[in-house]
Amino acid sequence: MSFQTQKNEIFNMNILFYTHGKVYATRGGTERTTVSVASALTRQYGCRCFSLYEAEEAVEKEKCFVSEFRWQAGRDRQKDVKTLHRIIVENDIDYIIDQGIFINVGLLCEAANNTPCRVLLAHHYEPGAETLYMSLRSHWAKRHNKMTVRRKCRWLFDLIFYPYSKHKYVKTLRRTYREAYFQANRVVLLSQGFIKSYQEFGKFNDNKKFSIIPNSLSFNEFLSTDDIITKQPTVLIVSRIEEVHKRLSLALKIWMKVKSHPEAQRWSLKIVGTGNDMPHYLNMVKRYGIPDVVFEGRQNPIPYYKEASIFMMTSRSESWGLTLTEAQQMGVVPIAFDTYASLREIITDGHDGVVIEEGDVDGYVNRMLDLIQDHVKRQRMAKQAIASSYRFSQDRIAEMWWNLLSSPL
Repeated sequence: MSFQTQKNEIFNMNILFYTHGKVYATRGGTERTTVSVASALTRQYGCRCFSLYEAEEAVEKEKCFVSEFRWQAGRDRQKDVKTLHRIIVENDIDYIIDQGIFINVGLLCEAANNTPCRVLLAHHYEPGAETLYMSLRSHWAKRHNKMTVRRKCRWLFDLIFYPYSKHKYVKTLRRTYREAYFQANRVVLLSQGFIKSYQEFGKFNDNKKFSIIPNSLSFNEFLSTDDIITKQPTVLIVSRIEEVHKRLSLALKIWMKVKSHPEAQRWSLKIVGTGNDMPHYLNMVKRYGIPDVVFEGRQNPIPYYKEASIFMMTSRSESWGLTLTEAQQMGVVPIAFDTYASLREIITDGHDGVVIEEGDVDGYVNRMLDLIQDHVKRQRMAKQAIASSYRFSQDRIAEMWWNLLSSPL
């Protein structure tokens, strides 16, 4: 293939990213990584990226997208197929990257019939982790949501018959995993360790369609190692403020134990993010008198990463732990429980972060106190964290995507 032919092919690749919400960089992990990948593919390979989303929000279009399309599946499947088919044909879409919306993979594939377009499913969670949201506590919390009478009756039915409802939900989700795998041209997971859990949850054995591409870094900048000495005695959490996955109540309990030691007297905990469980955590801090905790709300996290020395994660499950790599690239030493398969692909314990055995609260407290007291070790690990994070730079992850998209599917 000549250089000119290769160049023309590069500049003719059109990619449509499909997400639930409108994509903007500060929305959440899936949206941030979508912006990162689309920007890098545009910058490095001249791809033309488009956005297809369901839920509307009053924010401007990200610069990485040529155009945006608002669409939501309705009751008329044929109408939906025609709408999607028109978007594919009119914009010469080569690939649709479905960012984890399993239920519509088949619909996208049907819309792409008789076109060169291929459909990839990118799963941004640990396989099966969605079932954590089907807890009785999380279902009860929805009672405050605005609902139609019909939706309220359904909510009440699911509450009364919770064991049956959960069983039905899990059964349906397993089938959706399986069907999406066989419908899509390729299924992209974040970690090699997720292949087995996807197969086990979906109850099938085939593995020919799996590819592994980790999330890229959210920011295209790295803290200078010279700036590590300017960091403050701050522990940082950047997270969605919710309990089911993130377990921030556990983080606050750990912090309370840390603050009982005199060596932590100068240190503070800053929590960046928003979510439905904020009142619960504010009440917890007040009720137990947990000192030096500041809730910052939704903010650009970069200034907080640059200031903080230690990053705290207590999640029950994560897909990739995007905030861990964000912390590393900004020289914030991360501490996390060993609760998901991809964690050890990000952190090498004692080198560029700290990994704690699940449930070992005292171990978590002691390792954090060790970092607080030993600034030499903390600064050494911060430098190693920055160096380690380059593995997940936007350009490197974009190259992995480009190699996948350039190969026969």
